[in-house]
Amino acid sequence: MTDRRRSRTLLAVLVLVSLVLLTVDYRQREGGPVAAVQRGALAVFGPVAEGFATVVRPVGGFFGSIRELGSLRERNEALSADVEQLRRQQVSVADLQRENDELRAQLSMRDRLQVTTTGASVIAQPPSSVERSVLLDAGADNGLAPGMAVLNESGLVGKLVEVTARNARVELLTSPSAQYGVRIAGTGEEGLLTGSGAEPFTLNILDPEAEVEAGAEVVTTRFSGTSIPGGVPVGVVEEGAGPATRFLRVRPYVDFTRLSTVQVVLDFPRQPTELPTSEQVPLPEGPRPRPPAGGGGGGSDR
Repeated sequence: MTDRRRSRTLLAVLVLVSLVLLTVDYRQREGGPVAAVQRGALAVFGPVAEGFATVVRPVGGFFGSIRELGSLRERNEALSADVEQLRRQQVSVADLQRENDELRAQLSMRDRLQVTTTGASVIAQPPSSVERSVLLDAGADNGLAPGMAVLNESGLVGKLVEVTARNARVELLTSPSAQYGVRIAGTGEEGLLTGSGAEPFTLNILDPEAEVEAGAEVVTTRFSGTSIPGGVPVGVVEEGAGPATRFLRVRPYVDFTRLSTVQVVLDFPRQPTELPTSEQVPLPEGPRPRPPAGGGGGGSDR
């Protein structure tokens, strides 16, 4: 038997003896004779066990990391979903705040003009640059009728031209076929406003001698036979004009590319009523003049 084989045999015997001693004395107190042998065996085989643990520990850590990776992925997906939900809620709140601000401003415009309105939402934007109209989600069931004025928080949007039970079409102020009676707010000079598509409006001043300054505000004027209230803001004059110029360019207040909610005026034109007693002018005192003989009194005095 060679020296190498003897060494291996001796090592195996020592391992076997150590295992037997460990089994026999596992309940003895630490200071016993067998415990001393155990400590000797531990001193011999401890480094070997530690080395084996050093090799095995990364493998166990690797599999543990795989399990943790799955858990982290689930947590990341849950957090991403929470972030996306919060982002949508933030956008929704911002959109609601914008609509609320628009409605408040529109109601303020309504109160200033002293008219009765009903709200409506724009559900279809102009399909092309040629057709200047929008569709509303309200119609005859809501009291709408053709010719009614349409406003928003900035001013006049247009008027209704088609009405069904649940929808209505608005001819925008920008339509080339739309014409409105207007006046210069500061001077009272009247004119006729015509839409011109995407370009500023054209204002034809009726008085050829009138002078209009740049920046002058243009508002609607009330004409008999129309449903457009007077004093509704329209826009401002871009360039001033003197007696030699009757046609002016007017920049609108309303942004017609961003219409979302509008107000339709319901109570115009108002029906004429008898003047209240408090507003009647009393007749002068004294005998009333008699109609001339043969006048248009209809009959002769007897």
